[in-house]
Amino acid sequence: MSPCVAPEAHRLLPGARHRIPGNGRSGCESCRALFPQVLRIVQDYIRERVDLNGLHPCDVGLQTYAMRIVDLLTAAIVPDELRGEPPLLPRLNRYRRIGSTGNVHFKTVKPVQATLASHLNYVTCDTGSWEQAAVFRIEKLAKDGLLVRCYARNDRLEFNIPYELYGNPRVYEPDFIVRLTNGVNVVVEVKGRPDPDTDAKHQAAKRWISALNHWGQLGEWDFLVCRNLQSLAKDLMALIETREAHIRNLAARIRAEGDVGRLRSEGWERADFARALRDLFDSDGRSPR
Repeated sequence: MSPCVAPEAHRLLPGARHRIPGNGRSGCESCRALFPQVLRIVQDYIRERVDLNGLHPCDVGLQTYAMRIVDLLTAAIVPDELRGEPPLLPRLNRYRRIGSTGNVHFKTVKPVQATLASHLNYVTCDTGSWEQAAVFRIEKLAKDGLLVRCYARNDRLEFNIPYELYGNPRVYEPDFIVRLTNGVNVVVEVKGRPDPDTDAKHQAAKRWISALNHWGQLGEWDFLVCRNLQSLAKDLMALIETREAHIRNLAARIRAEGDVGRLRSEGWERADFARALRDLFDSDGRSPR
């Protein structure tokens, strides 16, 4: 079963058809050495992540299933920055590099929900309940002032993330952009029942977030899939706590290694260094002056 999938995954490796400078060999020739690794990865994925649901293992080699596995595996490939490979960076629209809620103006005959904490005065309701419930939760968090500063519904923002499904190009439009009180922008997807392309969409969103954070021109971003609006506050708080734990860990590495330049290259700003230093003082039992 996996030998049917591995060659296609190997063929789609980034740069597999490019010539490698300086050695006169084509990328295809050099990438042959990677095939055993690709085969092992595909075998591990099928063994650990694929539920055959009573079907014969050979059915995995059918094009529909094989291409879905290939799409997920190739989308999960990231540059090895420790070995000098360039990081992921966003590809900007040449005509409109950066979008803005200030450009959103439209009329609608659909039901709308008024807002207070959004840059847009109304949220269009495409369904009977979920947009209203999501807006209610986010507005309440913004009113409390502990987690959310502001937000925008991704409607006519032209904010979409490209991805592939079964080898066909598509675009993914997340539901909300939420700015937290710590300045982090969170792309929020409110998700109930998963669709066939859910994994591909979310994988693409994570790659987009990684590229945008490496670029560093629009602040810090994160991605959240909310499967239960009742737990939205808890999910957002978990993002904040994870970020703070990451900063504390990096602060410990500053003290151990003094590698400030590398942290700047990872997108650290003055506030991050200040918070890290404050954590260092707190851990040593002293207060900063």
